Amino acid sequence: MNRIFIDIGNSRIKYAISEDGHYEYLGAELTEDFLSNIDELLFAEFNQIDEVYFSTVGNQHIVEELKSLIHEAWQLIPIQLSTQKSCCGLQSGYKDFHKLGSDRWMAMLGGLSMTQMPYIVVDAGTALTVDAVVDGMHKGGFIVPGLRTMRHSLANGAALLEMTDEDDLDEEADTMLAKDTAGGILAGTLYMSASFINHLIADLNHQVGTQFKVLLTGGDAVQLASLLDCRFAYVPDLVLLGMVHMVESVKNR
Repeated sequence: MNRIFIDIGNSRIKYAISEDGHYEYLGAELTEDFLSNIDELLFAEFNQIDEVYFSTVGNQHIVEELKSLIHEAWQLIPIQLSTQKSCCGLQSGYKDFHKLGSDRWMAMLGGLSMTQMPYIVVDAGTALTVDAVVDGMHKGGFIVPGLRTMRHSLANGAALLEMTDEDDLDEEADTMLAKDTAGGILAGTLYMSASFINHLIADLNHQVGTQFKVLLTGGDAVQLASLLDCRFAYVPDLVLLGMVHMVESVKNR
């Protein structure tokens, strides 16, 4: 059984294939690039696909376009995976489980497929989310603005604050202090996010009385990684791993 898994985020699409249970992460593309190059990225590479699954937090227009392209190429109707009250030994901590984003749920399922330890998922995307799981129970989480969201908010809210690309951050500087406005925004938001993660994980470790395994994912994870105090595993395809875990656990019953 050959299955394609697609994670539709706010700005990027990640995708993977499971061929008779053998998983391969295929990569991540900007949404527009993925849709424009889907023939080359997917359809030309894989002729025989039996099922397609997707999870989304994004624009419904993107979902409909993707479904149409897949149906035309493979004559398949993609199946949407959503948050559940419980699945595969994971219990949602939300009173109304429908309100928990599917990206957070799938990432936690991905974590469950990797470890039996208490674990924390840090997803650094448009929003920076942190979720804690102990003994299969989602204990709850936090949501704060992601790096790009904070940076764009500053640039849009204050006319005199110029914005630049993350690539322009001076990594060779002899001090963490920025020498221009754009650099101040880039470095300030980076340290702010990293400090939030560091303090939160330390507090949770103290509160629970154990060391959480930390799983880091999301488009901004690489920027934050060097500033984190804790040991962590960087898992760029954590949401996809959760999707695969959900589908194959159910199918193999």
